[in-house]
Amino acid sequence: MSERKKLVIWTLWLMIVPAGHWYAYQLSPSLHIGFWEFFACLGTTIAIACIPLNINNTVVYLTQWISIAVFLSYGLFYEMMLVQLATIVSMIFIQFKTEKLYRYLLYSSMFTCISFISGIGFFAAGGEIGNESLQNGVLPITTYLLLNFLSALLLRSLWRFFPPMKKRVFWMGLLWDTCIGLVVYPLGIGLFYLNNMMGPAAFVLIGIPVLSSLLFLKMYQSSLLVNKHLQTAAEIGHQLTERLNVEEVLNLFIKKITKTVPVEWAYILGFKGDMLVVDRHYEKDSDPSKTIPSIQKDKGICGLVLKQEKGLIYGKKSEWKQFSHGYSPEHAESVMCVPIMQGKKMEGVLFLASSRKNAYQKFQLMIVDILCSYLAVALSNARHYEETKRESEYCPMTKIPNFRYFDKYINEKFKDLHDRKIQCISLIIVDIDHFKTINDQYGHQAGDQILITLADRLQNVVVGHGIVARYGGEEFVILLPEKNDKEAHELAETVRKAIANHPFLVHNELDPSSTIMEVSITASIGVATAPKHANDSVSLVKYADRALYIGAKRAGRNRVARYVQADKAQK
Repeated sequence: MSERKKLVIWTLWLMIVPAGHWYAYQLSPSLHIGFWEFFACLGTTIAIACIPLNINNTVVYLTQWISIAVFLSYGLFYEMMLVQLATIVSMIFIQFKTEKLYRYLLYSSMFTCISFISGIGFFAAGGEIGNESLQNGVLPITTYLLLNFLSALLLRSLWRFFPPMKKRVFWMGLLWDTCIGLVVYPLGIGLFYLNNMMGPAAFVLIGIPVLSSLLFLKMYQSSLLVNKHLQTAAEIGHQLTERLNVEEVLNLFIKKITKTVPVEWAYILGFKGDMLVVDRHYEKDSDPSKTIPSIQKDKGICGLVLKQEKGLIYGKKSEWKQFSHGYSPEHAESVMCVPIMQGKKMEGVLFLASSRKNAYQKFQLMIVDILCSYLAVALSNARHYEETKRESEYCPMTKIPNFRYFDKYINEKFKDLHDRKIQCISLIIVDIDHFKTINDQYGHQAGDQILITLADRLQNVVVGHGIVARYGGEEFVILLPEKNDKEAHELAETVRKAIANHPFLVHNELDPSSTIMEVSITASIGVATAPKHANDSVSLVKYADRALYIGAKRAGRNRVARYVQADKAQK
């Protein structure tokens, strides 16, 4: 809603509502209304206004049947005042914010116009107020009801742009207005006739069945809403358990939770020592990269939830402010905090907040608790999968990728090469010279220490250029996307020098004193490049390996060789 439109609404309200009520008072001299009649009208109106029905996201109030009876019995002014009162009560009940005051002004102006147009039509058709209405005949009342419906239709069509309303919502609202009119119009006329015969007792006689029906409908709607949320929770649970990546699980959960319950701030907190750290967060109209400070796990609302091992709901800030510790959204009113648990194992905490008061209901706490259970299971599965995948794709000794990871990675890069996302790929194969001699002379544990240190050195040299993987035994591979054969050869020479010029420290396990010794080693290195030398991953590995053995090993070791055609390798 732009400021310009708000100004238009304020102007229209000042022009329509005060003038409309004044003119209604002048046009339709109001009949005297007794205390009990006034009390019956007021009480019934307030009670009905406090039970709105939400039908297909359209809020419907059934106070119109009372306003019809009040108009026919006591005049246009009383009817307009009663409608304004019902509007205020309804707005208070749904807890509208002061910054959305324009909504009240909009409805107030619209209802004033509807009442005024209907009343003018009634009097123009010869209608009279009070007992005389019983002798008016059908025409005045029919005119009143018809104009009431048509003016509501016209104004709804014109004012659907304040604020803009989706066409589907507009037409559904219109449909329900029509259906409800078929109910409330006869009910209002019936109340008018009973009021003339029985007095205030008529409001009780008709009001109690109507209130009871509304309460039953409200309960039925609540059950439908709970069932819908349970179905949604089950669908979200299936989607979460299908994800095998922790980041995907967290992102999906945040996306779904913000659409399931009214949320303006959402935080998923996990454990890190004695602290709760924010693993993922959502803040409406805020920077997604914003850093949220950690909090102690035994402090604040989250600490209380972890201690009690159950979720909590607070309807307004004054209820939870005393428990708050550390960072909290400045404008938050309602808060829902739920533990993320799998069985009895605590995985973290979910913290939700809204700027509306009493935004969360008990059934929503139950739904979110179910979703948090799904989240805990999904996170556990994803972490287990990632750990298993890492173990299968990484060498447990050197902590670098193994052949399985390398094979998958090189095939992905060749796909990028064929799709022209990259221009070239170079492969370096490194093989330690006379490694068996080292194992025989110093022991296999000393050989393992050399492999671990070599892996670290290779990563330090290659960092930012490509990946290092253990190919098997004492062989390592270095894959370099976007590096031509010349650049790869230069990097390979840097690797050779990093090995040959810097001795390795090892424990001589075959010496009883297990002394620390410096061991100098060398490596033979082969280099091949695609698409210059190969068009697929298998050929690239084969040619780099051929360069290693023919151009480096056979030529005397401790050297770098590039693959060349006709089974020759070039130094």
